[in-house]
Parts: sequence; structure tokens; C-alpha cells
Amino acid sequence: MSFTLVEKANSRSYSIVPTPGESFVTIQYLMTASGTASETDIRANAGVPPSRISSSIYASDPYLKTMVIREVTIEPVRERQNAWIVTHRASTRNSAPTENSIGAYCTCTRATVVRSTAMYRKDPTFPANGTVAFASGADIAGTKVDTNGKPKVYDVPQQLVTIETQYDRTLPSGGPAAEPLWSTYTSYVGNRNSAVFLGFPIGTLLYQGFQTAPEDNYYRMSHTFLYDAWFHLDQIPCPNPTGEPLLTSGGVSIGTPAVPILQVKDVVFLQRYDTLSDFTGILAAADLTALTSPKPLAIA
Repeated sequence: MSFTLVEKANSRSYSIVPTPGESFVTIQYLMTASGTASETDIRANAGVPPSRISSSIYASDPYLKTMVIREVTIEPVRERQNAWIVTHRASTRNSAPTENSIGAYCTCTRATVVRSTAMYRKDPTFPANGTVAFASGADIAGTKVDTNGKPKVYDVPQQLVTIETQYDRTLPSGGPAAEPLWSTYTSYVGNRNSAVFLGFPIGTLLYQGFQTAPEDNYYRMSHTFLYDAWFHLDQIPCPNPTGEPLLTSGGVSIGTPAVPILQVKDVVFLQRYDTLSDFTGILAAADLTALTSPKPLAIA
């Protein structure tokens, strides 16, 4: 028993949408059998989803090569024996690789948040890029605002940044090398940016991690970053031998009659995230381009 599929003339139709939506191509074939075929043989030879479309369809077209058959319909030709109309509905979440393409899928969501932290000094002198030796004894300067060693509570402005991308999780022909760089992403967790990234100054953006979920033959991936106006630094008072903040005359008085108060003598910065990394290792060049140079261009 042999089967033959011949594409019907002018049968192709397209529905193309921006990534990450699904773009479709519908193709119709005339399938014939050399004899009476069983239902099992008919289904097996008509094409089974999910599989790639026929090489006779995509030829050398890189966009059509990304198409995957999602649905197959089989209808008998009533006026002819051992013949069926087979329709393949194939789709892709990739964008068409043309100069007018919207490009790779990459979106950025931002939300303002704050972290409440102890503030002993207002307007301190921040170290370059937020980098400071763990045991540094250098005072951070600024205006003393504590009262007898009790700090003020300050809400440091932060920005939660989520970047979503798409990744084709199917294996390439010839070898299994299709998984994303999970270990590479993980190695960036707890690192701050070593170069300006998405407009954020060096040392202010912290990589918190990623989330991923499969969708068809793709991964939808989310990378989370946290911007901190204080470079993710904490103010730490220098202690006396008993562990309490080392106090000295603050030179200020409060109340009526005025009561002199003591204030912390020295304050240093603590940096919990002392590793800097170039975050371009997380996002591909095409993703960054899609994020920083969105299309289509506005009409002047």
C-alpha cells in the first residue's frame, strides 16, 4: 500500500500576527492510495501533529521552516475512490525574518516599590558603583539624623523590572542542544550590573532570577531585576565594645527646655551584593534590540 500527497494549486493561505502570537499557514493536499486503505493507514499517512511541515513546502524559506503542524483534517473525495482532501494547519510563534519584521519578542514591565531601611545619615557619599570593602572603616559622611543611636526609617526608591522573552525549545537537527542556558542564568543571581543596562547606572540593578513555562514548542521566560537608588547598600553604625552603636555628642538639642542628644559617631556601608556582571549574557542581542528599538517606526 502506498500513499501520495500532492499540494493543491493555490491552496496556501496565511494569517500572520506579531510575535508572540501564533501565525498560521493552511495547506491543502490531495492524498491518494494505491488500494483500499484502513482508517489507521489513512490517519498515519495524512500527517500527525505536532510535526514540521513538508520540506516541499518550506524549501529554503527560513520562516516556513519554523512552522509546526497543529491540526490535520481529512475529508474523503466522494466522487473518487481512495482519495482524500487533507488540510494541514501549521503555526509558529517566530517572527518573519524580513526587514519589515517586528523582530524578536522581548517586553519589559516595570513597577515602583520601596524598601524600608535604617537611615543614620541623610545624603551620604555613596561609593562609586556601590562597591565598598566589607570591613571598610570609611565614614559615609552626610547629615546625622539618628537620635541616641536610634535611626530614622527611610523608604529607598526601587524599581522592579521584569523582562519577558521567548525561546524555541525544540531540538535542532543533528544534535540535542536546545535547552536555554539555565546554569548561566543562575550564576547571575545576586549580581549587580557592571555596565549601564536599560538605562540603569552601574551597580544599581540586581538580577533576582528567572521563571519559565512551556507553551507549545516554546518557553516563555521572565527575568526579574531590582533597581535600588542606594545601590542596594545598608547603613551600619560602628559599634562600641558591647555591640551597641558608638555614640558621641550630636551637637543638637531637642525639646523645651532643650535636651542635648547623642548620635552615632561613625557609619559605614554594607554591600550584600559585591559581584558585578555584564547582563548582556542574559539577553540575546536580538532581544535587546527588540526591547530598546521597538518597531514599527512612528510616522513623522
